[in-house]
Amino acid sequence: MFFHCPFAKACWSYLCGNFTPVANVHLNVESLKRKLKVPFFMEIIILGAWSIWKVRNDFIFNQRTPSLYRCRQLFKEEMNLVFHRAKRKNYSNLASWLASFR
Repeated sequence: MFFHCPFAKACWSYLCGNFTPVANVHLNVESLKRKLKVPFFMEIIILGAWSIWKVRNDFIFNQRTPSLYRCRQLFKEEMNLVFHRAKRKNYSNLASWLASFR
């Protein structure tokens, strides 16, 4: 659900352009970790999955058409909240990574 449907693939393509999912969830997480090359990779993976989940719930419960734009918007909002809670040693890396998505 989080890696193989066309919508999820489009979302992950936005976060990590050259990511190709495989059948094993653990291998997908490892692959994303290697491709992202940032210490906060797990936050990106979790918030990516959360954004996909929220967009799908909007479709199921509110009949709102899924859009990549909405998924990106949710992801950015959540990452900005993480940014404000980040430890100062990761602050500059996280800030520059977030700036690349604006």
